[in-house]
Amino acid sequence: MTDVLIGVDAGTSMIKAVAYTTDGEPLYKSSRKNEVLRPEPGWREQDMDDTWDATAATLREVVEQLNRQDEILGLGVTAQGDGCWLMDDDGQPARDAILWHDERASDIIGEWQDSDINDRLYDICGSVQFPGSSLAILLWLQEHEPETIMRADTVLFCKDWLKYRLTGEITSDPSDMSIPYIDVETAEYSSEVFDIVGASQFESLLPPLHDPLDVIGEVTAEAANQTNIPEGTPVVSGLFDVPCSMFGSGVAQAGEGASVVGTTSLNQVLMDEPDTTPHGAGMTLSLGLDNELGYEGKRWTRVMASMIGTPNLDWWLDMLRYREDPDYEAIEKRASKIPIGSEGVLYHPYLSGSGERAPFLNTKARAQLIGLEPDHTEEHIVRAVYEGVGMAMKDCYEHIPDTPEEVYVAGGGAKSNFWCQMFADAIDAEFAVPEGEEFGAKGAAMLAGTAVGVFDTFESAVQMSRTVEKSYQPNPNASSKYDKLYEYYKMTYETMFDVWDKRVETINEINE
Repeated sequence: MTDVLIGVDAGTSMIKAVAYTTDGEPLYKSSRKNEVLRPEPGWREQDMDDTWDATAATLREVVEQLNRQDEILGLGVTAQGDGCWLMDDDGQPARDAILWHDERASDIIGEWQDSDINDRLYDICGSVQFPGSSLAILLWLQEHEPETIMRADTVLFCKDWLKYRLTGEITSDPSDMSIPYIDVETAEYSSEVFDIVGASQFESLLPPLHDPLDVIGEVTAEAANQTNIPEGTPVVSGLFDVPCSMFGSGVAQAGEGASVVGTTSLNQVLMDEPDTTPHGAGMTLSLGLDNELGYEGKRWTRVMASMIGTPNLDWWLDMLRYREDPDYEAIEKRASKIPIGSEGVLYHPYLSGSGERAPFLNTKARAQLIGLEPDHTEEHIVRAVYEGVGMAMKDCYEHIPDTPEEVYVAGGGAKSNFWCQMFADAIDAEFAVPEGEEFGAKGAAMLAGTAVGVFDTFESAVQMSRTVEKSYQPNPNASSKYDKLYEYYKMTYETMFDVWDKRVETINEINE
């Protein structure tokens, strides 16, 4: 008989369920696509029932692979954060979920930037608001879909919806609610955020908060029938995917860092006290974890998450007419022959239609290629794109109070030796690639194991289960060159703020 912990990670595009041993070794995995709906340009939604159905299917497939005598000790759930997942008072979706990278609330965020609202919200929650923030979306719905607001009884996030379907319990945790409902100092709800935006009526939508290590309920008979997870299996409160993947990749102590280079480029450092400097940049997530199973005192993570990561490269390879399945090793070998700085070609990786959110917020920011000359080749452009993503990561870490000496890196970008060495050189830190994958699901399973008593503490669970596949040491000479490139990179994007404003103004005038 094997004792088993199960972790679920419901991402924006894929939902994964993984069964682990109590040593953190993966046994079986299942995945399903999580379809993103685009009913209008710039809108991104998901059918909440479809997301649950896909999650239940992954769990069934994992359970089918277990031996009959295996015992499931606990279940943890993590998922995409931000956006707006609304339930009515019957426990049904009030509408399709609006996702974190939806653009419809961009004008509201622009208004908050032009006034003092964004700054005032930052003073409370320690995070910059962006178009995918829950409160901004609620205000958009109030104006454009008042019938939805009338139906709404609870505002949740993706993992909370899935936990509700598993247990019948309506809860959330400080990490998911950090933006913008949590006071960063106390890790509790703040009424002031609603007063600032003139929407006190929304405060009643907030669900009860639980520490990530709390067992919030057990799998119900109905959920057991849908998932094949035994009725009565404990389900833990959990964290959303940003901090959960940080722990799953190996970060256990304050001062250690983690980067996920995937759809976004997400960079964070674990902290034992909140530090929101520099003001008005990035996110500071309250984690809780301050009990006999967690840490002596609360924990936070300082997060700088660029909107777009590896898709910058995919888009450019497609534009340069590379075949559908490019040989990345050959591409990188050619790009590596171009010196640091791409002989004057510079790329800003702001490819999202929502602009950029870290380490600066500008909904009008757009990607750009600068410095082209007739002698430049496609290899110059490709290297510049790699460097642009690297410089955006460096920009994020430069705006985190303490740059870590060691960073655990995951995501698609972690598969590239070329990129990982560039990251290590640019950040001037050791970059470690942990063994395995699905670090969000792993973090969720470790939380569940700690909550049911498998591990003495969550910190010891993370330390016990982390293994490093490969590490990259910074090269001092290369680091010095990237420092110079970064100064140029930063200066050029800062000068673009007025240009981006003029771009929008000009396009609007042309289209009138």
